[in-house]
Amino acid sequence: MSTVAFLGLGNMGAPMAANLVKAGHELAVWNRTATKAEAFAAEHGATAAASPAIAAKGADFVVSMLADDSAVLDAYTSESGVLTTIGDGVIAIDMSTIAPDTVASLRRSSEEAGGRFVDAPVSGSVAAASAGTLTIMAGGDARDVEDCTSILSAMGDPVIAMGASGRGAAMKLAVNAIVHGLNGAVSESLVLAERAGIGREAAYAVFLNSAVAAPFVQYRQAAFERPDEVPTAFRLALAAKDLRNALALASETGAHLPHAARTLEILEQAAAAGFADHDESAVAEYLRLGRD
Repeated sequence: MSTVAFLGLGNMGAPMAANLVKAGHELAVWNRTATKAEAFAAEHGATAAASPAIAAKGADFVVSMLADDSAVLDAYTSESGVLTTIGDGVIAIDMSTIAPDTVASLRRSSEEAGGRFVDAPVSGSVAAASAGTLTIMAGGDARDVEDCTSILSAMGDPVIAMGASGRGAAMKLAVNAIVHGLNGAVSESLVLAERAGIGREAAYAVFLNSAVAAPFVQYRQAAFERPDEVPTAFRLALAAKDLRNALALASETGAHLPHAARTLEILEQAAAAGFADHDESAVAEYLRLGRD
């Protein structure tokens, strides 16, 4: 088994890291909020590290699952970052949702430091992260992706090789453009049903038993039905970040994403109305205010 540095113990990262422990790997964990790393280490027999550099020192693999591009760049390239201590030939695997341009920068920096880099973002819920059934989209040299299969397969199934570096990140943006559009569609349709006099739970029961019953609709049921009772699973501000990255990629590649552009406008309006740190299902709450 391998020694793995794991960076980021949020809603998704913590169960992913736990599955690596279950698979027999030895973990050194880091989180921006140190108490989370300490609590995880105490529960799972891991080591809590004071910085990404300390976590990565001596590791066979580095795995990062962080909020956004700036958090990932800081974890790798700062004075206390991974690239100050990464060993020769060690594979850094970023599983965050970031821009392909950020992946390209990190791959160059990793190679200059003697390491290797794979972008392997995931699709799935917190429940899927806990069960080890996330869909993993891996971009990078074929040998590098093959060499980290044992690490990736402990966290997800299937692991799908997307080809060259950056294509995992690009595929994740394509997936999330659909997810965030679906979130908006469910939000406005639920509010429409409510305004027509249909109870929220009755309306959602129809969604769950209709042609729109995608996994997202199923696992977000509680968030839509009881927004004041359910913890935030995915912040609205992060959904907006994803769509900004998707639209930037569309501009670079010549793709036209009118639905994504409109979805981003609505998310930004909801954020300005005070919902930025709420779950993205709070688009429905924003629409209940009667704004557009």
